[in-house]
Amino acid sequence: MLQSSADKACNAMVKKVRYLNDVRKITKMMNGKLIYSWLVWPCSEFFSLNYKLTKRIYFITFIYNKG
Repeated sequence: MLQSSADKACNAMVKKVRYLNDVRKITKMMNGKLIYSWLVWPCSEFFSLNYKLTKRIYFITFIYNKG
């Protein structure tokens, strides 16, 4: 269940990033290494390897979805 929720959050982030004109808005919230890893790795690998950062990603996703 956690994995499916993580995938949904990741998919939401991907959709938002694709429509953002200025990707630097995200890189200001995350360091360059994190955003690079997120773009390069599959969603499942990202969430499993960066479990401690999952809450931050959910928070950012929530902000973008509200906006």
